[in-house]
Amino acid sequence: MSILNDLPDVIAEALGDVFRDGVLKVPGEPTSDGQGGWIPGAPTSHPCKALVDDYSDMRRATAGIPAHDRKIIILAASLSVAPAGGHTINAEGRDWQIVALTRDPAGATYELQGR
Repeated sequence: MSILNDLPDVIAEALGDVFRDGVLKVPGEPTSDGQGGWIPGAPTSHPCKALVDDYSDMRRATAGIPAHDRKIIILAASLSVAPAGGHTINAEGRDWQIVALTRDPAGATYELQGR
């Protein structure tokens, strides 16, 4: 095993006190409404450690990120499932819809664009 495999846990241990409690909400499986439509299933909650931050003006301008969107960083080791577009994250007292995400090369954090 390489030290790179342990890096997400090492970073989570080092930064765990800086990050705040959050909850990733994964949508449940939709069920038929019996009329040709779908009813969304109840979301599943997954606790995590998250931090809400602002994007730099330069990054907003070059990537076309709207002014009201925020950057949300999640410690990967604190999460039992991978986030995806369309999921919701509750961080710092607010629900954010995930519209884009990346993971750092070491696999230690997820960076989400929340709206």
